[in-house]
Amino acid sequence: MEIPKSENGFAQGDCNSYDAVVIGSGYGGSVAACRMSMAGLKVCLFEKGRKWEAQDFPTNSLEMLSAVRIEQRTFGFTCGPKDALYQVFRQDDSAAVMACGLGGGSLVNAGVMVPAPVRTRRNPKWPKDWELSEAAASTMLKIQNVPVKFKNAKIMDQVVEEEPSGLQNPLKLIVNFDMEDQMYDPKKSQKLDSCQACGNCLSGCPYSAKISTDKTYLVSALEAGCIIRTECEVQYVVRNLDDTCGVEDTISRKKRLRWLVFLNEFDYVSSDFVVLSDTFPIRNERLDCSKKLGTGVSCNGNNVAYLAQSKTPLNSCGLDRKKLSDVPFEERPRPAISSSYISSTVSQFSWGICGLVKLLITRSIIHQNAVIPTGFPWMLFRGITTYGWPIGYTFLHCLIHKVKHLFDQNSQDMVLNLMGHDNGDGKLTFRKDINEICFQAPSDPFLARKIEALQRLTKKLGEILFMSRYRSTSVHLLGGCCASSDVSSGVCNSNGQVFDRISPTTVYPGLYVCDASLIPCSVGSNPSLTITTAAEHVSKHLVQDALDYKSKDADFLSKKSDEKLGAVSTWKPGSSQRSAVQFKETLHGHVGGLPCVAYLNVKLNSGTAIDIRIIDIRKCHPILRGKVGGCHMERC
Repeated sequence: MEIPKSENGFAQGDCNSYDAVVIGSGYGGSVAACRMSMAGLKVCLFEKGRKWEAQDFPTNSLEMLSAVRIEQRTFGFTCGPKDALYQVFRQDDSAAVMACGLGGGSLVNAGVMVPAPVRTRRNPKWPKDWELSEAAASTMLKIQNVPVKFKNAKIMDQVVEEEPSGLQNPLKLIVNFDMEDQMYDPKKSQKLDSCQACGNCLSGCPYSAKISTDKTYLVSALEAGCIIRTECEVQYVVRNLDDTCGVEDTISRKKRLRWLVFLNEFDYVSSDFVVLSDTFPIRNERLDCSKKLGTGVSCNGNNVAYLAQSKTPLNSCGLDRKKLSDVPFEERPRPAISSSYISSTVSQFSWGICGLVKLLITRSIIHQNAVIPTGFPWMLFRGITTYGWPIGYTFLHCLIHKVKHLFDQNSQDMVLNLMGHDNGDGKLTFRKDINEICFQAPSDPFLARKIEALQRLTKKLGEILFMSRYRSTSVHLLGGCCASSDVSSGVCNSNGQVFDRISPTTVYPGLYVCDASLIPCSVGSNPSLTITTAAEHVSKHLVQDALDYKSKDADFLSKKSDEKLGAVSTWKPGSSQRSAVQFKETLHGHVGGLPCVAYLNVKLNSGTAIDIRIIDIRKCHPILRGKVGGCHMERC
């Protein structure tokens, strides 16, 4: 029986088969898809969002409104397009903002690449071969130094010199500053323009100067034959427990792939390996995971504050194209974050063995000042998402400030991002009875010290300080599927394989986690490079596992030599009559005294578009229309 293919590239039934399926295109998913594709595996990557080009990113307030989707879970309120760049989820006293697009968070982050500190890597759960993976990630991301010191950095240097603190080494960014060859690769048809220092990195680079994963890892994955499906959200993943397959034309048995990835109630693809890299909830009843799932969440010691109406010319608000040509490069706002400072050192005393040795533990608090994109709704950071308005500052002042900005008056506002170390004891739990995710933030013993540091800085700059009502405000959550040595203390092993609880160290074959949820503690610095390095570490073992499995299995899928290169395409379930229900029955009995086995394969609503035009819809229910096939086998 021939299985028809749909116009969107998916076939019905088991023909949608890959060696590996990757869910999510952030740092973790991009690395995994790239490395597996380059190893010769047939890979399909699913991304919920769409592909964003430089001209698509919002550059003003009206465009920003159309690029945001808000979902208020408490009151059941939703507004905004499904493929919006920013996905905001609000529930009770928690809010989550997720970047949605091919490239994930790399599209709208600051692009700061800082190696994991040595202190963090002393954690016993940390991989031993970290340096090799970090070198591979740094090379692939094309990390660059900031070529000049911008005006804001000079001002902040003067302020920080008066503090009992120090400057960090110059930051490295995934931003292209090369103005000569502009990093053009004719083989990959990728051109990176030079950074214009407009300060709009956090809303997506409108000049194609940010080296996001869709310009690095995903380009290499496509060159190696990876299939990328955008605007396609995975609903759940289940283990394929049926190890037999109905025979269509011959009497035989065929090995079934180990995992089924469902896109809705009907459509799915199958694979032997599944890589979860999009904060994907492993909450299917068939998967008996560790009880530590959702625990060990860290906010990386993050806190965010908004500083308004400074008497110092901070120059920390983005510029649009009209103003850009009138401002020299050194006088422009700069990339979102281009400098970092150790604003405070916190000391903590603890007793050593038998109380005879007193140890002094120092923990540094890093603060970075960020540029506000020109299209961001500033009023959200002034009293709406903060603890009200300070004395002498009201909502009317916000309106006046907004009007002045509309008339091209410069604003001396700035965002401060603080990072340190929390206790990493946060928790994410899913309540099945109300279909909600509950978040318990990790405790931060140094929160009071951070607020004091912000108040000192605010006093020197002559600004008004707005503290976020979300005290644990993280740029990127860490943990939740923490790597560990056994199932009693973590969800995955150090290679990203998910424990199955059959024994302390056994894992689900072919199921991997490859994102920030693996990291078992606070990093204490910008985590992007750490996440990418962890993904490189997992991918190395994942590729070896897949190749070993391929060498043992003759039916393992492989790309043909004449197969076309990978492609990016969208998939929408309503674009064709693709949905179908398929079930199989195995009947055992006797015919003429001889044992007999019959295999029945039933597909409902599996007709092609031509079949649907021919059949009178009024004569049969659409769900009951289908095909029946199978075979029987007699044994003497």
